[in-house]
Amino acid sequence: MSSFPHPRRAGSPRSFAFEHWLLWLLFGFTAVFAGTAGALVAVLLPQQIMPQILSPADKSAFRDDQLRAASLDYSLNILVLGVDGIDSEEDQQTSHSNLPVRSDTLLFVRFNPDSNKIALLSIPRDTRVPIPGYGTQKINAAHALGGPALTARVVSQMLGDIPIDRYVRLNSQGIAALIDAVGGVEVYVSERMKYTDVTQKLYIDLEPGLQRLNGEQAHQFVRFRQDALGDIGRVQRQQQLMRALSLELLKPTTWAKAPVILQAVRDNLDTNLTWEELLSLAKFMLTSGQDSLDMVLLPGRFSQPYEYSTSYWLPDPEGVYQIAVNYFDAQPSQGDLLPTPPNRLRIAVQNATGQAEIARKMAQELRNKGFTSVFAVEDAHQMLEQTQIIAQQGDLQGALEVQSLLGLGQTIVESTGTLDSDITIKVGQDWLSIRDPLQP
Repeated sequence: MSSFPHPRRAGSPRSFAFEHWLLWLLFGFTAVFAGTAGALVAVLLPQQIMPQILSPADKSAFRDDQLRAASLDYSLNILVLGVDGIDSEEDQQTSHSNLPVRSDTLLFVRFNPDSNKIALLSIPRDTRVPIPGYGTQKINAAHALGGPALTARVVSQMLGDIPIDRYVRLNSQGIAALIDAVGGVEVYVSERMKYTDVTQKLYIDLEPGLQRLNGEQAHQFVRFRQDALGDIGRVQRQQQLMRALSLELLKPTTWAKAPVILQAVRDNLDTNLTWEELLSLAKFMLTSGQDSLDMVLLPGRFSQPYEYSTSYWLPDPEGVYQIAVNYFDAQPSQGDLLPTPPNRLRIAVQNATGQAEIARKMAQELRNKGFTSVFAVEDAHQMLEQTQIIAQQGDLQGALEVQSLLGLGQTIVESTGTLDSDITIKVGQDWLSIRDPLQP
């Protein structure tokens, strides 16, 4: 749809020329900004962001290929670790990057220039995995036992030996500082969040509703675990926050804050990325757009009390394999896994219109169209104008087929929907505009 304020006659030479002039202007402005950002990166980060002394054994955990130009011309796999306790420069420069603290957040990110996509896998910190030399433990112990290198080996092994190129490790203040640098993020807080843990110096106090969170409030938002889903609810809030942050970073008003943003990044993380690689990633993100980010949760389930003496997130091997192949270019080794037929998808329907019984009505409509596993869930607190079709387990093709059937809505790949679904439909006001909600 055209964004011009006045209509024009089709085929008008003057309008055609004007459109092309505007298009080239936009491309030129993007290139100039990317170049400016690159110059700022070069000034602020002339070497590695926080150089690390890695042993040969630790270096072997990462692919040694390096970008030689400031452009992303092949895929890059990056392990992102959020940890507490890296607060001083002396800590950040510790040999081998092995600080005796568990990782609080664990993400695996793939930047793919071929598809112009960024795929992000959220790995719950309670995930039960074998850690080489240390037996089977929760995955967040790998950092305390062997730093980013051991964590990279564990993640790579879990995903079918996918190579990991680099790591990025943020301290507990990193995200807060970045969010303050961009001027805050707009997030919907679904419930009252209040929790105090004096030993961790953790104080959470957030009211429900749509609001702009500053860095400290965002830190509270993603640290909260006192809900029915525990750590998985926390992972969902992390994805919600990352989506909001990506939208802020793409706003033209944020570009003027680039020096402050880059300084916040430099002060709060360490990595084995070179500044050339960082520049290439910055350019890629600037030009990819807001629809380029796909976020998935490591497929699995909660352990039952009778299975283990402590609680775990137990990975589902088939689901993990499917995610690794579809989003992280793992080599198929188990034969082709056939996608779930559309009519067999587990579809959760959530009412986000503010009118009663809408989820039940849409669920019945889908059953009438042949879907065999459709269920309504509790109404959403946040009202939506546009229906969202969320690929909860990463099945984008299934989500697109549901969208085509409905004839409306926006497809999103993320794991913020109903945990037990393949697809979560959050019904918005647009559905009401094409159907009488009073019909049986």
